[in-house]
Amino acid sequence: MNTHPKSIAFLCSRLDLPGGIERTVVNLANLFAEKKHSVTLIILDKTKQSFYPIHPSINIIQQPLLFGITEKGNVFTRKMNFILDIIRLRRLLKTAKAHIVIPTEYPFAIAGVLCGGKKYSRIISWEHHHFHWLKRNRFWQFLFNKTYPKLELVVCQNKDEIPYYTVMGCRATAIPYHMHLKPSFVQKEDSKEILSVGWLIPRKGIDLLMKVANGILKKYPEWTWKIIGDGPMKEELLHFISENNLKGKLILKKPVSHDITSYYKNASIFVLTSRMESFGMVLAEAMCHGVPAVAFDCETGPRNVITNYIDGFLAGKENSLQLSEAISKLIESPLLRKKMGENAVISIERFAPEVIYQLWKEKIFT
Repeated sequence: MNTHPKSIAFLCSRLDLPGGIERTVVNLANLFAEKKHSVTLIILDKTKQSFYPIHPSINIIQQPLLFGITEKGNVFTRKMNFILDIIRLRRLLKTAKAHIVIPTEYPFAIAGVLCGGKKYSRIISWEHHHFHWLKRNRFWQFLFNKTYPKLELVVCQNKDEIPYYTVMGCRATAIPYHMHLKPSFVQKEDSKEILSVGWLIPRKGIDLLMKVANGILKKYPEWTWKIIGDGPMKEELLHFISENNLKGKLILKKPVSHDITSYYKNASIFVLTSRMESFGMVLAEAMCHGVPAVAFDCETGPRNVITNYIDGFLAGKENSLQLSEAISKLIESPLLRKKMGENAVISIERFAPEVIYQLWKEKIFT
């Protein structure tokens, strides 16, 4: 069994944004570097800057490749740019000479196959979204169907995602994200703060969050609800806060640092209102700090992080009433919050770096 350190190249988009995918790409690259693998981040975008700290041993190659995904030009020029970028990617992969290439977005996985990257490396796609999260046009769906079965492996965030790929003829496995934070329980009996973290977009259920928050904060006026995030629905959210007299109660904070530990430490309840998730890194981060989490049981993600009634609550998909009832239970019972928080710190150990690295080692590196 060959367990020598591998050379690993990630194909990723820009990393300068404070998002979950950006964090997990950097986290895994750092973990592999700490385990003495030779790691390269091939950033196929306009900047090599990262919002999150990158291990000093990691090599960074940055070259913008759009593969025709742009509003500029016309159908002909976009297809020409697609072909040219496929050729450019072939050169990059040939130069990198990595044992393993890990595309982190489906266009990069498709391009990795089309450029002949399998001649130089094992290509293993790392999927971050629920299968139905991203909408592909006819062209990209055709390429997706043709190329994905040719990948050596598709890595999903949970076992519930695997059938979406195996029905296409892909080999697929599940390796969840690892926790970069050390689990610790902090006593928070005096805290009356609810926390949510995420992009302000419809698929994160921000409209549902506003509806639930309005009812909860009116019912429990001594509580506040903080949202750490930014995005297209920012102005709509700010207008909602003003219109419903929630200023100082429903509080929006823009992420300015990769470290939001203080927000988790001050919160008593964490709420995720996503319509779709494949994991929910912020759920795990909150639980890591002993914060019981409440989320919709959407498709495949939160149920693989939260153990219902043990370390948090799962409400029916997009069921605002059930979500509100779960939050109310936690607000009204400090003992329940404490017990679930303690359970969360224990259960989250299954996502410890060493545990997840062993999965990569057993399924990918051997």
